[in-house]
Amino acid sequence: MALNIFLIDDDADDRDVFREALYEIDPKIVCSTAIDGRKALSMLNHGVIGIPDVIFLDLNMPGMTGWEFLAVLKESPILYDIPVIIYSTSSYSEDIIKAQKNGALCFYSKPARFSELQMNLAAVVDHLRDGTLAFLPETSNRFLTPANDPR
Repeated sequence: MALNIFLIDDDADDRDVFREALYEIDPKIVCSTAIDGRKALSMLNHGVIGIPDVIFLDLNMPGMTGWEFLAVLKESPILYDIPVIIYSTSSYSEDIIKAQKNGALCFYSKPARFSELQMNLAAVVDHLRDGTLAFLPETSNRFLTPANDPR
């Protein structure tokens, strides 16, 4: 069964590069995208896309921000369990702590190099396939531990 990954990001270039990296990892991966949190919620709530295996979420977007989207998602009994990886240009420790407190699985700072993006996505894909996404290993990005899950 193909993996279903949902990217919510207002930057068209970032969406294209993300999809290209996933395609090179596995052309069968389904990657849906939305330009902001409001559009993403509409797509999820109206069945435009199936329930994704993981959501990559940018924080700074017009309309509904990533923070607002995450808060609404974690309040939904249907969508609550979807793992969310913050995918942002931010690297502020305050944002990392806030992501953890609000239910994100981990925090990826957007890499400058395509090869690093591919490596990070390949690790997520591997963990999705073997059912260990909640236990992503420590890397240069800031991962949150399941023990700190605010549920």
